[in-house]
Parts: sequence; C-alpha cells; structure tokens
Amino acid sequence: MTSYTRDDQLAVQPETNVGGRIETSGAYVGHFTLAKEKTAKTGTKGIEFNFEAEDGRTARYLSLWLTRANGEKIEYPFSLLSALMACLNVKNIESTPATVDEWDAAASMMMPTEVQTFPDLMNKPIGVLLQREERLWEGKTYVSMKIAQFYDPSDRSTPAEIISGNRAGHALDKLVGNLRETVVRNDAPPADAQPSNSTSSAGNANPFAAIDEDDVPF
Repeated sequence: MTSYTRDDQLAVQPETNVGGRIETSGAYVGHFTLAKEKTAKTGTKGIEFNFEAEDGRTARYLSLWLTRANGEKIEYPFSLLSALMACLNVKNIESTPATVDEWDAAASMMMPTEVQTFPDLMNKPIGVLLQREERLWEGKTYVSMKIAQFYDPSDRSTPAEIISGNRAGHALDKLVGNLRETVVRNDAPPADAQPSNSTSSAGNANPFAAIDEDDVPF
C-alpha cells in the first residue's frame, strides 16, 4: 500500500506562483506567450518575448535585437534566435499581424494593440536559460532577466547537440553552471525591471519603455 500526507505549504504554491516574476538565474521550462516584432528608434529590429514557466512565473520584455537598420545581422542575438529555432525544429519564421494587450501610457492601462507576431515561436514547450541582472537606478536596485541560451526540454538537448545529431543532453549542466548569480550593470533599467522588493505583477505598467533601448547594439 502507498500513502501520502498532504503538505499544506506546497498545496498553495501553484496559486502563489501564478503572476509572479522570475528573478533568479537558472534553467526554466515553459513557453513563450508572446513573440512580437520590435523596432528601435534607430531602425534596429528584433523580437520581444514574454515567457511563462511551468510553475506560472513569468519573464516579460525579453528582447533579442537581430538586425541593424541597414539589414546587417547582429551576430550574438541572431545566434540565440537560431538556437531557439533549432530547439523548436523550425527552419524559417514569418511575422503575422495580431492584436495583443499592451500598456498605453496615455490611457494608463492595458489596451488592444496591433502588432506583428511570430506564431512559430509561441505556445510551444521550450527550455530557457535566464540570467539575472541588477541595476542601481535613482537609489533603488532594479532586477531584470536576460536570455542566455535555449534547450529542448524533452531531452535537455542543447542547440549544438540537436544540430550535430548527438542529442545526449550532457551540455546543459555546464551551460547552467556558466550563469552568474547576478550581473550588475550601470545603465538604465529595461522595461520589466522592478525594485528588488517590489510586488508588482507582470501585467502592470511599463515604466521604462522610453529608455528600454539601452541594450540595443546600434
């Protein structure tokens, strides 16, 4: 006979995590709820992602800046996009129009907005390595997350293992080990950064939208 005793602390954990923010470096399994085209004022183009982990926690405004205004590839973030596509077994992606809820500064609320999205990157199981970053800004420490790598959660294979055909799943632990507990930066916080003691939910205002392009490799 097998028996189990209820753990009341764990029983409420799924509800507690829903809507919470990912703030710790590590490997997460989940899916992208949004992958939309993003264009900087300089003409640099990229993709902005919203990620939801299996436990309900989220990381929003994860950006990969891919091409400069002249069409030149930006190698490192483009390599991450290619890694993501390898993990999802996708050769090509094309944007399509969609309506999503986004923060409207003038209305001070979320409003339906027409954007270009990449459906082939959305709502599919994916493993993401996220790096925690901290910025000291106006006397407060702000926390944000940055994409470091991807992997296939079905067998823990990394992009290199997938492309080589040697899906051993041995390289992931080393990649996770390369993550730092925190990377401290001195520039302005990106869009999803919140004070480290903040309880704001992921659906709230985007207070740093105007300065979110500090990470753009112009």
